[in-house]
Order: sequence, then structure tokens, then C-alpha cells
Amino acid sequence: MFDITTEIDYSLLEGMDFTCLEGCGFCCTFPAEVRECEPGFNAILEIDRNGLKKWDTDDPYFCNVHTMKQHKDRGACIFLREDRRCGIYSVRSLLCRIFPIKIFFGHRVQLYTSQVCRGFSQDRKSGGLRSTGEGIMEQLPVQMKEEMILKAREMYNSLPGKLADYIHPDILQAELFERASKIDISNAMISEKNRGDFTSQLSSEEFIDLPTYLTEDMQWLVFRLNGGLLERIRLERTGEIETIDSLEYACSSLKPLSVGAVNALREYLELIVQRDHFAGVAYLRALEQEQKVLLIDLATAYLNDIAASILLRANMLAAFGGYDIIDTDMIRETIILSDGYLATEPSYGLIL
Repeated sequence: MFDITTEIDYSLLEGMDFTCLEGCGFCCTFPAEVRECEPGFNAILEIDRNGLKKWDTDDPYFCNVHTMKQHKDRGACIFLREDRRCGIYSVRSLLCRIFPIKIFFGHRVQLYTSQVCRGFSQDRKSGGLRSTGEGIMEQLPVQMKEEMILKAREMYNSLPGKLADYIHPDILQAELFERASKIDISNAMISEKNRGDFTSQLSSEEFIDLPTYLTEDMQWLVFRLNGGLLERIRLERTGEIETIDSLEYACSSLKPLSVGAVNALREYLELIVQRDHFAGVAYLRALEQEQKVLLIDLATAYLNDIAASILLRANMLAAFGGYDIIDTDMIRETIILSDGYLATEPSYGLIL
């Protein structure tokens, strides 16, 4: 067995910067987790004793986790003001403080970004998010950090004994990066299962599971399948919704891809496989599978599913926008639509 260290990987933050955009507030539509050990936990309850919602779980590790309450269980956090600024900024939750950075505790501690927001920029000369990430790790509650590292160490030390075809995360990532760089990207990779999974998500009765999207003019949009119509719905801060348009749902009607779109999607896949969270998803699927499939094949299948999912969502955005082709910009818009959803995929490891 190998032993996890407390190595912290900041490489995925290099050359990136982030500015919270005025009038956005989109991240506040995702219920942020709050743990009882956080410094601001009691302060939030002092402001509103009904402001947090406790997780319903028997897992002792997560029994002290709550989420920020939302308007009508679908709008923004109840503490987001009308001007889309935080009303409890000084005591906001840890997840709110570290956004858009995610922290994955696996065979090491790795920081990366959730690209669900539009506030990113490239800046090779500044410390940018690297220095932000270092500050976050220093400010994490010591008890929380130690517990998560110890739990992750225990989980990852057990993997070689649980998986006969175990591959170390570093080796798995290197192999997957090579496969991502050579993947043949086209609409032909979309399977009937991919279509079915997308249709199922669009049909979810749980509003939080529906695809959500931040437009360039800061509207919060939700996509929902209603009968044979695919609706584009505007979501308001207080949870009110309004259908702004709809179109016939034609999941089989696919638009051609430009060369730039193919390259942009391949670059995104190369980024995805560098996240330790991705390998964690592959490990979890390998542990839970009923039929024996090799770990590397499970991971490759997951990579292909992500590509197909992006293409389906890009076709949806193109249909609503009236575009005849999926270009580079459309892929980039689809990453904004999809990246937050991928970050919630169940994984072997712990994530903040």
C-alpha cells in the first residue's frame, strides 16, 4: 500500500484569475454546505435561526453538515439581497468564501476551479488564484482540514486491496490525459444512453437537478422538459419562475461542429482528467460496479460520456439561439452550463 501525504497541488490554479461579477449572484442558487465546526455557523443562526437546513443522513462524517436555505427550495440563498449582494458577507459559509475554488481530498489535496461562473480570466503574470488558494488552505479550520485529510488517507490507502486492477491516481491521470488528447470528437459519439440520461435530467421533478445556466446579461436560466416541449425558464432570486420560450424537444437533431469547437472541447477534456475528482469518480464506479470492467475502461467511458453530454447541451443552446453550427464560443458557453453539474458527481474522496 502507498501512503497519502499532505501534499497540496495548486497547479490547476496557475495562470488564472477571478473577479466576482457585479449583479451576478448565480453561485447563490446552489445551496452551500455549512459545517458546525465553521467559525460562522453560530453567527448565521443568530441572524436567522431557520437560515440553515440540516442534511438528512446516517453517515457520521456528514451528520454535522447543513446547507444554506433557499427561497422556495429553488431560488437564491435567503441571505442574498435584492441587489444580488450577500446580506451576511462577514459570516458567510466556508464554501461561499472559497468559491470558485474547489478542494478535493484524495491521494493528496488538490485545488481547482468550478467554471460555472463567467468571472475567470487568464493572467500568467499575477499570483491570481494560486495565491488565493494558498490563503484558503491557511484559513481552513484546523480540525476540519485534519479530519478530511485523515479520512481521505484511510480511503485511498484501502484502494489497492479493494481493486484487483488498481492504478495509482498519478498513472491513471497520465493515461487518461493521453486518451483525451487523441479522442475522436464528433456527434457520432452520442449514444442512446447519453440521450436517455440527458432526457432524464431535463425531466427531473427535483428543480435543483435541472440544467442551470448564467447568461452574459446575468440572467439565471433553467431548462426543463415539459411534455414534448423543452422550456427555457427564468429563475428569480425569490424562487419565482417564468417560461420565456420553448421549442420542440429533438434530442436526435444535431448540428455540425467547427474545428474550433472540437479543439475547445478536447482542451476541456484534458483539463477535466487532471482533476483528482475525475479519478475519484472512476474509483467509486469501479468499487460499485456489478459487472467486471477494468478501471481504465470505466474511466475512459466516463470521459466519453462527458464529451457526449457537452455535445448534447451545446446542441440545446444552439437550438435556442438559432445557430446552424456549434462553434468555439458555443462550447465555451456549454462548459459554463455543465461544469458545476460535473463537480457534484459522486466521487471516491472528500470535496469542499
